This record gives sequence, structure tokens and C-alpha cells, in this order.
Amino acid sequence: MTADKVTLRMNASFGYQVIDAEKMAQTVEDIQQALYRETQLALRNVVGHRELEQFLSDKNEISAEAEQMLKSRAESFGVKVLSFGIRDVILPGEMKELLNKVTEAKKAAEANLIVRREETAAMRSQVNTAKLLENNPTLMRLRELEVLEKIVESGKLQIIVGEKGLADRVVNLL
Repeated sequence: MTADKVTLRMNASFGYQVIDAEKMAQTVEDIQQALYRETQLALRNVVGHRELEQFLSDKNEISAEAEQMLKSRAESFGVKVLSFGIRDVILPGEMKELLNKVTEAKKAAEANLIVRREETAAMRSQVNTAKLLENNPTLMRLRELEVLEKIVESGKLQIIVGEKGLADRVVNLL
């Protein structure tokens, strides 16, 4: 159980070598059971001091810390731990769903932030363009002609005019 009370299941593996058979025989009846118990205690100790998020991000550090605890304890049995590692971490079903929702919300927020930045950049560009066009009538006329050229290229020019002044302006543009 983590510090924030999330229950985990873990699969860990380790390799060991007997270095002092006499000491092992005097210390424990079943070395595999003793090492299994010591592994559980080491993992519980290491995991219990961390919250779930910290545990998930520091799995290698936790594995190394648990390995050190197991090595020192195994030596007192006359056994040397050769390798140790956390293979799997299994979260309860509802916790998986919750973490997936949190991850999804974070990604959606990041995407939203990127869209807003792009919109802001586009608006700044439009404001800068508007200032340039406002201060330079020739540039404005050039821009109008570019737009008309695009319309003519499409071959679908439909003009519906309601006001007399608007009609004169459109005719002057053409």
C-alpha cells in the first residue's frame, strides 16, 4: 500500500547464490520462503513511504532501494542476492480507470493550450496586417486585387448587391 493508501500488487524477481551453507542452515529452515518474506517486507517498506504517482515515476529507484535492503538481509542468512527487479505493477481496476481519465484530461488540456497559442498568434498576425493595410492604401488595394484574383480563378463569382453605394464600390473594384 502506498502512502496515499493505494493498494498495489507487484511481481518481483530475484536471483541468489548460497555463499555460506552452514550459516544458512543455522539461520533459516526454508531459504526460499525466507527470501520471499524479506522481499515482501522490503517492498512494503519502500513503497509505503511514497505516494502512487511518485512510485510510478521512480520504479527503478524503488527497485534499487528494495534490492539493497534485501541484499543486507540475505547476507545475514548466508546468501548473496545476484539480481533483483520489479517486473510488474498491477493497479486495482478503478484506479486504472481513474489514472486513464487523469492522463486523458492532461492531454486534452495540453492540446487546448496549443490551440489557444496558435489562435493568439494568428490574431496577432491579423492585427499587424490590419495596421499595415490601414497605414498604406496601396498595400490595401494590392490585397483587394489578390482576393479578387482568387475569386475569379475559382470561376464562381456571384455578386448580390443591395445598396447603391455598395454596388458602385464593387463595380469600381472590378
